[in-house]
Amino acid sequence: MPPAEDIPFTLLGPKAEVPPGFWSSYWGAAVLGVAFVAVLALVAVRLFRRAPAARPPHALLAAELTVAETLPAAEAVVRVTQAFRGYLFAVDARALPSLATEELLTVTGVIPVFLPARQPLAAALRSADAAKFAGAGLETSLLIAGVREAARRVEDARRTFARPTPPPIVPPRATTVAPTSSALPTPPPLPVPPPLPRRDQA
Repeated sequence: MPPAEDIPFTLLGPKAEVPPGFWSSYWGAAVLGVAFVAVLALVAVRLFRRAPAARPPHALLAAELTVAETLPAAEAVVRVTQAFRGYLFAVDARALPSLATEELLTVTGVIPVFLPARQPLAAALRSADAAKFAGAGLETSLLIAGVREAARRVEDARRTFARPTPPPIVPPRATTVAPTSSALPTPPPLPVPPPLPRRDQA
């Protein structure tokens, strides 16, 4: 066996490059994928968690009146008055809840949808004011019944005004027909000259 110093030295050359790991190569795609899934999740949550449809003003008023029937008289009067004023404002924005009773009656007196309910509307608001500010005795059931009657008339008027108005029926305009040639009067015959005398008569 030759000595170690006699063995020729051979260069093996550079080693093959170590490939990068999975996360080092695809971290950008992974981040984009996670962001895309998060956006899809947010959209799905918004679609399935839609806000409930707004209840019509009359339904809100009816619910408040039902609750007021179970409350003490003083609290019921305040709640009924607030609910009724809120209903009037929801029907027409000119009926501001901050108006005094007489001001509110003046405003609603010129709005067509409130005219059929003017009497029970005024009675309910004035009786509620008498109970709140003058301490007058007031049956809560009578106040609630008056408010319901006023609201019923307002709703009837709203449905009436919401109906489409049929177009007026206009009779067809009389048309004059030009006279035809057959309808024209026949002109008189032209005059015929007298016959010439014959030779035997000359």
